[in-house]
Amino acid sequence: MQIGKSSEDYLEAILVIQQKKGYVRSVDIAHYMNVSKPSVTRAIHELSKMACAKKQEDGYIILTDQGRMIAEQIYERHCFFRKHLLAAGVDPETADQEACSMEHGISSESFQKLKEATEI
Repeated sequence: MQIGKSSEDYLEAILVIQQKKGYVRSVDIAHYMNVSKPSVTRAIHELSKMACAKKQEDGYIILTDQGRMIAEQIYERHCFFRKHLLAAGVDPETADQEACSMEHGISSESFQKLKEATEI
């Protein structure tokens, strides 16, 4: 499945918030991503159509199995690039921003090879 950068960012945000708080609400995503609540509503609607996330009747947002798999892959990339940028001396805020850009611009195959090359 091919999804865009924005959708990947939302999936990653849901995963991170879920890990930190144990639950996810629209307002949590809006705050985490610094976007408006209507933007979150639109994104969750699109993610629901892609069968990646859904809003439950109680208002909590959950990832589907497919959404969790994508989110975990994106978050792994983010952590990998952030870790290596920090190790290279990049300041934390810049490392976080640039890791976010890098996580979307690399193929799965290239990321796997890069990961294997850095484990040596």
